[in-house]
Amino acid sequence: MLLSHIARQIGGRLEGPDVEVSGLCPPGQDGAGSLVVVREARFLEAALAGGAALVVEEGLKCPAGRSLIRVEKVGRVWPEVLGLFDVPIRWAEAGVHPTAVIGAGARVDPAAAVGAFVVIGAGARVEAGAVVAPHGYIGEGAVVGEGSVLEPRVTLYPGTVLGKGCKIAAGAVLGAVGFGFQNRQRLPHTGRVVLEEGVEIGANCVIQRSVVGDTRVGAFSKIGDLTNMGHNAQVGKNVVMVGSSAIGGSAVLEDEVLMGGWVVVSDHVRIEKGATVAGGSGISKTVPAGQTWASGLPAQPIRQHWRRLALLDWLVGVERKLRRLLGSENPQDKG
Repeated sequence: MLLSHIARQIGGRLEGPDVEVSGLCPPGQDGAGSLVVVREARFLEAALAGGAALVVEEGLKCPAGRSLIRVEKVGRVWPEVLGLFDVPIRWAEAGVHPTAVIGAGARVDPAAAVGAFVVIGAGARVEAGAVVAPHGYIGEGAVVGEGSVLEPRVTLYPGTVLGKGCKIAAGAVLGAVGFGFQNRQRLPHTGRVVLEEGVEIGANCVIQRSVVGDTRVGAFSKIGDLTNMGHNAQVGKNVVMVGSSAIGGSAVLEDEVLMGGWVVVSDHVRIEKGATVAGGSGISKTVPAGQTWASGLPAQPIRQHWRRLALLDWLVGVERKLRRLLGSENPQDKG
């Protein structure tokens, strides 16, 4: 791909020779024939040391004659540059693979793609443009919405519903029986899992179906790999959850919540609209709307967390002064 073509696509200005680039590489790598996007000025020196062409912001000084594209803001064009070099994986061709098994009354739109060794249960629907990659399982009465993509080994239990344009990464399980017991006997789970439009679920996630009603994920929410969501949990719209988190049963995450990785949310807890939860936090009570809560078990408002850390540092200093006054200073405390 010529550098001039890339410049036109991202609205940049070409400087130096117009060269052919075949892919992207990070700063500092000897990337002759590649392109380095300098996202921060501190990476410029490393980027210049290699042989790659560059994308840089206006104002950064580069040697004359270097092949590069100048843009106003690198952050704005970064997704566009990635898109130019992205090669989507074709999990299956339009139609139904000969090895797939289609249950009685199931409906697969002619414009959908069903891969090898897929099983589609009775009464299920796969809408136009949807893709079910090899070894997937679509349970009885489940719905795969228009344009949704299921990567290999995705399991949709019976009754699971995916809206339009959902993306489910490899190995995810939607609709498994929840971890609900009474008197040491497992409770029947009569509900289902519903994903609204544009939801993305990471690899090897588990979303449990509800005891009654729906376990629901709102439109355009993004859930990272290895996340577990308990039965009857409710996730709002435009929620972003980094991977390896655990959401307890009947917990509620309102719209636009942001969560770091390794967050544990207790059952029946509510995180209100627009709140942010730092990675590694344990949430055991309501997080008010718009607040940021910091790491810790249990988590707490971030200013309270910082104050506690500052107080601990102050107490260490007080202890040292007391030791000096009492003549019992520990040699290790000096300095």
